[in-house]
Amino acid sequence: MLVLKKKSLVMGILVVLLIITGYLNLIYNQNILNSGDAIQTSDQRDVIADKDSGNEPANGDDENVRVSDAAPASSANFFVDYRTERQNTRKEEIEYIREILDNPESDLEIKKEAQAQLLEITNSMEKELSMEALIKAKGFNEAVVIMHRDSVNVIVDKQELKPEEVAQILDIVKRESGQEAENIKIIPKI
Repeated sequence: MLVLKKKSLVMGILVVLLIITGYLNLIYNQNILNSGDAIQTSDQRDVIADKDSGNEPANGDDENVRVSDAAPASSANFFVDYRTERQNTRKEEIEYIREILDNPESDLEIKKEAQAQLLEITNSMEKELSMEALIKAKGFNEAVVIMHRDSVNVIVDKQELKPEEVAQILDIVKRESGQEAENIKIIPKI
């Protein structure tokens, strides 16, 4: 009985850590997308210096496009850094799940839940990569797609998006993700 309680405790702790990691990732992603506040990197400081000298980028608002007032890092760095961070976070999540699955003492229900979470992560990764490739195929330099259970955020490497560009991206994301238009945010990276 004591061994079963220890096993359950370890599994519970791993599941809690996985949930906390997912929650922190969600909060971090929402802060990046929704907040006007950002930690300044050296690239951002250079942009602020340009901004102070009068070279301010144009901002355009659309009902599906949210523009942040934060000083942006260079676009190439943002997309590379975000993909690296996303990949590292997912590796950690998958490692936690694999520990549960590989543990011969794991409860069958916990293993089933872990398998479902692993399948969900894999499915999201595949859809995000597919949507990013399709958006780039439409002529955009860079795009990052961030899928959540009930919403999708798309960040595009462009200062302003024309209505027809928003429609192209929206069509791709709706088709590939199965989400409705009101659950999709398309954000230009300024």
